[in-house]
Amino acid sequence: MNNIQEQARAYRENYGEPRRHEAWRWTPLDTLTARERKSEGSDYQYDLPDAVGEDYGDFADADRRLLDLPDAPYLAQNLAEQRDALLLTVPENTSLDAPLVLNIDLAAPRLQHSRIHLRLGKNSRTACWIDYQAGRAGAQLPVLSIDAAEGAELDLALWFHGTEHTAQLMHIASQQAANSRIRINALQAGGSLHRLDVHSELRGEGSHFAFGGIQHLRGSQIADYHLNVRHHTENSESHQIVRGALDDSAQGYFDGTIYVAHGAQKTDARQNSRYILLHDNARSQSVPRLEIYADDVQCAHGSTTGRLDPDALFYLQSRGISLENARKMLILSFLHEAVVIEHPAILDAVHDSISRDWLGDNNEDAPDAA
Repeated sequence: MNNIQEQARAYRENYGEPRRHEAWRWTPLDTLTARERKSEGSDYQYDLPDAVGEDYGDFADADRRLLDLPDAPYLAQNLAEQRDALLLTVPENTSLDAPLVLNIDLAAPRLQHSRIHLRLGKNSRTACWIDYQAGRAGAQLPVLSIDAAEGAELDLALWFHGTEHTAQLMHIASQQAANSRIRINALQAGGSLHRLDVHSELRGEGSHFAFGGIQHLRGSQIADYHLNVRHHTENSESHQIVRGALDDSAQGYFDGTIYVAHGAQKTDARQNSRYILLHDNARSQSVPRLEIYADDVQCAHGSTTGRLDPDALFYLQSRGISLENARKMLILSFLHEAVVIEHPAILDAVHDSISRDWLGDNNEDAPDAA
């Protein structure tokens, strides 16, 4: 065990029971904690463009920065249990037409740890698709760190799939230099428990961060997005968008923080979450948080929960569309509002995957890295 692992183990032990902390009190963790699982590492399956550098090993500097994140007990557990990580590097001034495609699967009742460090060179442009799949009552605790140099641009799609009694709890930590742009889309569907924590540090003027989260839940599924977006310099921009369609007794959560530091003038930060409840027993909760220490900024948040618009349903039916198809059309349009990525290599695949998940066809493969 190295020094990072020892510090991470101490972090996890000192944090104690997560539900005793405000950041975790609303996330039901029974699916993760109700059974003992043996820890194991991951088998990374990936298809990468030739220009992307890859390495696997111990990256102490990148791991050490992760220990500074607050309220990250399962990230610390990942660091404590898994020494090595996968490092992917996009060289500077490289514009990739094909995406990085990664699949991380678990088909056993184990506790799986994976960790990826993604380094984006100056003025690079990249698309990335990561698919996490869990089965047989397994649990995944993945970690992803993103370091975007000046002018770098990333479009990232994250897909979380699981079967009954599976849990997937992921941490993302990103830091951005001047004029860099990161856009992330995530889909939580299937499985019993999903939680994604995103910690974004905008440290360069002109940097831009966007997150679009989709929750499509049935039965007793639980999904949770926690975002902490922090503006440290002038003229940075962020957008947080969440759309959820909840059926049966599903529960959808969104907790989003916008932090604007002293001197971070001209910040433009917006947050919007909307849920459609498709059953009387479905539940949603949105918690917007604004922490602003500059006076020349534009920051806004909005949150709504409701049913499908009866007037819209009536209009579509009056045009000869059945009630079932009208519902599908309205909900699909609603979920697609959360798409924020722009890279053509994965944009169509993201839209197609949302539609296929809602319509019950999940056989489409991820995009190829040609």
